[in-house]
Amino acid sequence: MTELERIIRRLRRKHTVPRVVYRYLSGRPLDGRAGYRYLSRGPGRLTGWQRQVIRLGAPTTALLATAHPEQVGSLVGSAAVVVSYRLRRKLTMRRFNRAYITPTLAALAPAMGLQNGVRLHVDPSLGNLTPRLAKPLSPAETAVRAWYGERVEPVIRWLPERAQRAAWSMQRAAEPVTSKLALFRRPVDGDRSPRIELEADTPYLTREQRQLVSSIIGSKIPVADLVETWHQVGPRVRAVWTVRKRPPARVGVDQVAEQLPRLAEWEFYIGQGAGDRPVILSLRDDSPHIAVSAGTGAGKSVLAELVAVQVLARGGRVVILDRKGSHRWAIGLAGVDYCTRPAQMHDALVKLATLADERNTLALHEPEDWDCGPRVLVIAEELNATIGQLVNFWAEVRGKGDPKRSPAVSALADLLFMGRSAKVNVLAIAQMLTARAIGGPEARENFGIRCLARYTANNWKMLVPEAAMPRASRTLGRWQVVIGGQATEVQVAYLSSAEARRLAMSPDMSPALVKGANQALGDNRLTLKQACATGVLPWSYEATKKRMQRRVGDVPLPRNKRDGVDVYDRKELEQWAASK
Repeated sequence: MTELERIIRRLRRKHTVPRVVYRYLSGRPLDGRAGYRYLSRGPGRLTGWQRQVIRLGAPTTALLATAHPEQVGSLVGSAAVVVSYRLRRKLTMRRFNRAYITPTLAALAPAMGLQNGVRLHVDPSLGNLTPRLAKPLSPAETAVRAWYGERVEPVIRWLPERAQRAAWSMQRAAEPVTSKLALFRRPVDGDRSPRIELEADTPYLTREQRQLVSSIIGSKIPVADLVETWHQVGPRVRAVWTVRKRPPARVGVDQVAEQLPRLAEWEFYIGQGAGDRPVILSLRDDSPHIAVSAGTGAGKSVLAELVAVQVLARGGRVVILDRKGSHRWAIGLAGVDYCTRPAQMHDALVKLATLADERNTLALHEPEDWDCGPRVLVIAEELNATIGQLVNFWAEVRGKGDPKRSPAVSALADLLFMGRSAKVNVLAIAQMLTARAIGGPEARENFGIRCLARYTANNWKMLVPEAAMPRASRTLGRWQVVIGGQATEVQVAYLSSAEARRLAMSPDMSPALVKGANQALGDNRLTLKQACATGVLPWSYEATKKRMQRRVGDVPLPRNKRDGVDVYDRKELEQWAASK
C-alpha cells in the first residue's frame, strides 16, 4: 500500500459524514482542529456559539424567507438595525481602547514590574474623553446636520416631548402617593459615578510605584480633578479614580435660616459641601480659633460675616478689628464693637485678654460644665497690616518703663492660647498668614480650622502641608476648609448686608420671614437723590454731595448698593439732617 493510500484511508476514518455533521451543528471547526472553545474566543475571531448560530440561522432564515417572505423581511430589517448599532458601538469602543486603554496599559506594566495581569477599565462617559476622539465635520456634514435639526428633528420629537410632559404631570399628581412607597424601594448605590478602575495581580505596590502609576494615569487619560483610592488588601491591588464631587454653585439665606435652629451653641454653619451636605464647624471639638487665608476678592469678609451673624444671633459679642471698613453691615448692631483705629484695636485686645484671664480664673472654682458667659468672637481683618499698625502705635505712645513689645500683640497671643475655656474665639484673616503676621509659629498652631481660597502652592504648603493640595477653584465663594489634615471643599453661604443684620437681630425667623423682612427693610433704604426728593434731607442734591465730601455733621455710611448706587438708612439720614 502506497503512502498516498494510507493518507486517504486516515482521512476517511477522521472525517466521516457523522463527524462533520456533528462539528457543523455544534459550532466546532469542520477540519477538527483543537483549541477553539465554545464560550470564549480561541485562535479564531468567533466563539463556538457564534459559529453555531450562524450555521443554524442561515438555512433556517432561508427556509422561512421562502415560506413567509414579508414577515421575514421585517425581522431581518430589524435585526440589521440592531447589528449595525452594535457594530458602530463596537467600532467606537475599539477606537476608544486604541486611543486610551492600550497605550496606558503599555506604560503601566513596566512601572509596576509586571508583564501580564494588569487590567484597566475607563468609563467612556468620564469627562470629555469620547468627544476628544471626534473628527471635525466637513462643510457638507455640517449643512446636513443643520437641515436635519431644523426640518426633521422637530417633527420626530414632537410626540415624544408631549408624551414626556404628560408623564411628568402624572408624576407630580401622583407624588403624594408614590412618596410613601419610597420606604419599600431597593437602595441604590449613589456612588457609581464614572470612574477609572485598575487591577493588578500583585499583592503590594510601594509608595513610589503608586505615585508613578497616578502620574501615568493623569498624563495618558486627560480628566481633571480625579479622586484617587487604593485598595491593597488581598492578593491583588486595586485602584479607583472618580471625578471629584462639587458643592452647589450658590448658597444663600434660605439654607442659613434652615440650619440655625439645628446647631448647638458652639457649632457654626458655613455652607454646603459635596453632595449638597451642610458643613458645620465646631469651636469646641474642632478648634477654638479659625484662620482664613485667601487672595483679594475671594470672600474673606463674607465668611467672617457668616460666623459673626451666628454669634450675635445666640446673644454673643463680636469685636471687629477692621481698618478698611469691610463689615459695614455690623455698624450700629447691639453686641458689636467696631474698631477702626489702632488705638481702639489696642484697647479692645487688652480688655479681651483681661476678660479671658478672669473667666479662666473663675473656672478653677466651678464645675467642668460651668458656663462662663456669652461667647466673644474677635474678627481680625488683614492681620498682615493690622499687626504692623499695632506695633507702630505702641512705639509712638510707649512711655518710659513700658514693655517693648506691644501689649495688644501680647494680648492677641494670650487669647490664642487660653481662649477655648474662656469662650473667646479669634477669626484671623490675612492674604498670607505667615508666622510673623500672627505673632510667631507657636501662636499659629492654635488655629485648628484653616480656610483657604484662591491659594498658591506656597500658601498651601505653609498652612496645611499635611493635606494634599487640590486645584484652586475660580468659583466665587468656593473654599477649602482643612481640619485635622483633611480638606473639604465648601461653597460658603452668601448673605447681603440686610440679610445679615436681620438674622443677627432675629435668629428664630424662618426663611420666608427673612425674605419678607428684607423686603420691608429695603423700603427704609434710600439713595441720596431719593432722600432729597422726598424731603428726608433738607438740602439740594448737589449741596448734599458737598456736605458728604466735606464730612459735615454725622455723615452716615452706605448700607448697600442698588443698581450700582449707594443706599442709606432712612433713620441715619434723618439724624444727619438734624445734626446741623
